[in-house]
Amino acid sequence: MFRKNPHESESEGPRVEDLRFTDPSVPSRSCCCPARPVVKIIMPPAARRAQPVDLWLCGHHYRASFATLLTAGATVEELTVTDGPAQADHAAAAA
Repeated sequence: MFRKNPHESESEGPRVEDLRFTDPSVPSRSCCCPARPVVKIIMPPAARRAQPVDLWLCGHHYRASFATLLTAGATVEELTVTDGPAQADHAAAAA
């Protein structure tokens, strides 16, 4: 009788949800702030850290930290859903 959206017809079928909100391997908030992450950063091992570290950053903090991430040789994985294959870029290649 009542629909959530009166302009949505039943013939459209169910909508596909964004994987950032439904994938359990993606945290619900960034490491830097309460916003949802848009990139996963993999920091390479360093002199005082033997293992790589994952950082989940929001868009604002990713853009603000881009130069530092580039210098550190971090690997960037975008979490946005695309029609093509998943993208994993090296930050140095993006410049």
